[in-house]
Amino acid sequence: MVKAAKAFARSMPSVMIGIALLAAAQSSSAATKEAEALIQRTTDDLLALIEEAKVYVDEDPDRFYLAVEKLLEPVIDFPRFARSVMAVHYKAATPEQRDRFTEGFKSSLVKTYALALTEFNDGAVTIIPSDRPARRPDRASVKQEIRSSGQIYPVVYSLALSKEGEWRLMNIIIDGINMGLTYRSQFASAVKDARYDGDMDKVIDGWVESLYDDDDNVDEAKEPEAAQVSTH
Repeated sequence: MVKAAKAFARSMPSVMIGIALLAAAQSSSAATKEAEALIQRTTDDLLALIEEAKVYVDEDPDRFYLAVEKLLEPVIDFPRFARSVMAVHYKAATPEQRDRFTEGFKSSLVKTYALALTEFNDGAVTIIPSDRPARRPDRASVKQEIRSSGQIYPVVYSLALSKEGEWRLMNIIIDGINMGLTYRSQFASAVKDARYDGDMDKVIDGWVESLYDDDDNVDEAKEPEAAQVSTH
């Protein structure tokens, strides 16, 4: 009995570690499920919004974008997302510059994401359940597939827990295009642009203006598709 008790005592550390790891894995799995549920609810709400907007989006696109922004506001951590785009230049910017950058970035991201979902509106959207626990309990990656016209378009959402313990979106990869890295590269190029001479106000204004120009070009390129969607 004494030997058995001693053997059991020696095994306790490894047993406790095993229990802790199991508990962490279960907690991580539960957190991932919560993140997946958030993405599913948000996608369902967006698709419903797109369906409702078919009757007015061609005549009043701004109304549609504002509705999408309102829906995404509590889901996407825009300040954190924008901070990652500004990267090393964030600390050099003033609070006012950061706010202007965030607002311009938010407007462009909302419009890009809304247009992407509008394009795939007739497809089937499915969450791909994660087959492994997250590496960190405060991070989650949710995979989604959009099936449209025989094609599969993958979407990956990167989320983090806020200070309030709620999941917030930090980055989106749409069909292989990493939105965060794309925006970061564009902003880094703008900072080096000789036209702005290192003036952060000019950099931000020019960068935001270029985003709106890109959005206008996207609108013109998608007009036939938008008209087709609105008649279904």
